Amino acid sequence: MSHSEEFQRRRIEDRRLVILRYLDEEPDGRMSVSLMMDGLELMTHRVPRATVMEDAGYLEGLGLLRVEYVGSVPMLRITGRGTDVVQGRENAPGVKRPARK
Repeated sequence: MSHSEEFQRRRIEDRRLVILRYLDEEPDGRMSVSLMMDGLELMTHRVPRATVMEDAGYLEGLGLLRVEYVGSVPMLRITGRGTDVVQGRENAPGVKRPARK
């Protein structure tokens, strides 16, 4: 794997952790995809909606979040397993392991 491929892999893993962290910080554990895009941009992950939805689908496949719809608005909701990953109690492939506090 080249250095640029390794860097891209790490960016993806970090972005997925950021998604879970934002959800974990919400009182009800959920956030719209649109607002998530704004949060990701603040953390230097400026990506299109399709990428956020791809990441959400990946994380949903691991049981770390659920994609729910309020009308036509996609909402992301963290699961208990997702919280365990954010807090470092569990590892998930393709998601950066959080630094120890």
